[in-house]
Amino acid sequence: MSNNQKKQSLLGKTPQRRKPTTASKKKGTSQLPSLIQSVDEQQITIGANNKKTKAKLIITGVILLIAVSVPKPQLITYEKLGLVTQSVYWPGMFGYGATLFDSSLQPQADLTQNSLYLCRNMKQPDSCQKYRITENAGFFAALKKLMMD
Repeated sequence: MSNNQKKQSLLGKTPQRRKPTTASKKKGTSQLPSLIQSVDEQQITIGANNKKTKAKLIITGVILLIAVSVPKPQLITYEKLGLVTQSVYWPGMFGYGATLFDSSLQPQADLTQNSLYLCRNMKQPDSCQKYRITENAGFFAALKKLMMD
């Protein structure tokens, strides 16, 4: 019987040893844990995507609710004694804070009766002047008017 001698290098480095290989199992059983792990990872990513889409839907719903509930500006055309004026009217929140964007007077509009009252002081009815609303346009017309001026 011969003795196996180990090789030694002159500088003290030893050759790298290879790890002994174990007998491999069947192909189906060795891949099974990795398949389970990949399926679990896919379920985690799908769950994360579902949470993101739910959050996006909730945010979109809140934005739409705010857009519907907030009063929008309107472009109104009003006249008195042949003098016709066009202005952007914002009705304010809950009836308070109504404004005409190009006037310092305080408006009080009755859009069902097609009348607009412009007042210097709301507490003194003598300071109000009545105008007749001839045309009422929507939000996009008001936005266009604001951009052009």
